[in-house]
Amino acid sequence: MEKNASKKKASYYLRIFHKNKLLLFFTMLFSIIASGTGVTIAYLLKKIIDVTVEGDIDKFKITLIYNIVFMSIFGLFYYTYSLLSKKLLKNVIRNMRKSVFTGIFRRNYQDFYEVNTADYISALTNDIKMVEDNYLHPLLDIIQHMMSFIYTLVYLLIISPMITLILFVGMVLMLLIPGAIGKMLQGKQEEVSNQNSIFTGKIKDLFSGFEVIKSFHLFGRMKEHFDNENDVMAVKKYKADKLFVLNETASQMLALFSQVFTMFTAAYLVIQGQITMGTLIAIIQLSGNFVVPLMYIMNNMPKIQSVAPIIKRMEQFDEYKDASFVGKQEPKFEVSIKISNLSFSYHEEQSVLENITLEIEKGKKYAIIGESGCGKSTLAKLLMGYYSNYTGKISYDQTNLMDCELAKISELASIIHQNVYMFDRTIRENICLFHDYSSEAISNAVNSSGVDKFLSVMQEQMETMVGENGSNLSGGQRQRIAIARALVKGTPLLILDEGTSAIDLQTSNDIEQNLLNKEELTLITITHKLNEELLEAYDQIIYMEKGRIVERGNYKELFSAKSGFYNFCVA
Repeated sequence: MEKNASKKKASYYLRIFHKNKLLLFFTMLFSIIASGTGVTIAYLLKKIIDVTVEGDIDKFKITLIYNIVFMSIFGLFYYTYSLLSKKLLKNVIRNMRKSVFTGIFRRNYQDFYEVNTADYISALTNDIKMVEDNYLHPLLDIIQHMMSFIYTLVYLLIISPMITLILFVGMVLMLLIPGAIGKMLQGKQEEVSNQNSIFTGKIKDLFSGFEVIKSFHLFGRMKEHFDNENDVMAVKKYKADKLFVLNETASQMLALFSQVFTMFTAAYLVIQGQITMGTLIAIIQLSGNFVVPLMYIMNNMPKIQSVAPIIKRMEQFDEYKDASFVGKQEPKFEVSIKISNLSFSYHEEQSVLENITLEIEKGKKYAIIGESGCGKSTLAKLLMGYYSNYTGKISYDQTNLMDCELAKISELASIIHQNVYMFDRTIRENICLFHDYSSEAISNAVNSSGVDKFLSVMQEQMETMVGENGSNLSGGQRQRIAIARALVKGTPLLILDEGTSAIDLQTSNDIEQNLLNKEELTLITITHKLNEELLEAYDQIIYMEKGRIVERGNYKELFSAKSGFYNFCVA
């Protein structure tokens, strides 16, 4: 089981770089070449000192030329490596963001709303940043330092096996620390990531409630909440940082001890005449190249290990599959939509709909009426395929909704909610939603929805920017745009879920009457407005109580029955 888990984990780590295999190859190639410079510098230092001690001016000149050529080549290789590594990181981070974003939007409605949207924002910002800083950057640097270490080890073995042994003992001590600290850091980094999500959620909540905070003079209280969360965030980050400091201090002390001991040992060998002064300088240089990579690896391995929980979260986004609707059949709405024995609950202990049986015939108009919480909106959402965990059956003509390709449902049906979301784009873009429609279709939608009534006061007309979530518009204007965006699609079924609640009564009645006059349109209106003239125009009124359909019929039939619908109207 653990073996399969580690294979799966490894496969994800490989997928991070998969789309940049060629770039990764050349980055590693130039990293390997650049890593050898430390050993080469030590060799050149040895030659310079030995030539200087010998007093041979010709050899000195040749060595000087070698150094100039080498430094030029090194500069070129190092620049190329740095450029390639930056490009690799840019591509990988970009692909990770795409992967997370796509994974989030692959979720079905139920799975999406089970998580606070602040968690998604945090994953795309804070978590990606943590992966970049504590995994990707250190990983590339560790590979380069590892190659530098290998080159140095080989050269040290050639010039002094004894010195190599001393450094090797120090290396073993240095490598014991990351394993001990790494697991502790994993827990701390996961806490930091979770707190980032919570903190982001609190900030989002405060900003969203700006109007309420100002209206009720709540700034002092909200500042207390913010300060508390800010303190918790700072403390959790500091606890993780303390472990980083402990790791870095221990590694630096061991590195310093190894280098000093090596330097004195090499100096003793010079005094004994066993090595040259040039070799001493080379050993001092190489000891740095031996210890510094190990110190860097030791400092950064705990960072890499600590990111494992965050990488796991990235993997969950990447591998998410919607198991709710897996059908591939194309739905059709030529005759009717049939609902049979439909029951649904958001939570097991609380039933929202019970044993609903209903037929929506094409071209007819239906009004669903009842008290708040009776299941009207939930029924509309189920028709649109928002949730799959219902019992019973919903069929578009003869095709079970569970067997349909869900994306195709939006080509048959449009829904207008009471709470309308507006993108921070133009009115035109919020109506067309980035699709291309003919001028005639847009004009008809604008006129039928009442958008034309307020366009005249807009300086830029259809190109007016609506602001963040339509902040430049009134609630009624936003709802008219929402109606226009549904009408421009030209779907045969339109569901109006309190979609005119923010519009003045006269305009609302005009819009609704216009929709009722469209013979080819199947209309389902969920409303609290009890306009007798409009209700009489509906083919069927469906009256609901506590998740059940208790009455259905035309207005006159239900009103004269003087039962539930009648009591609701006269209350």
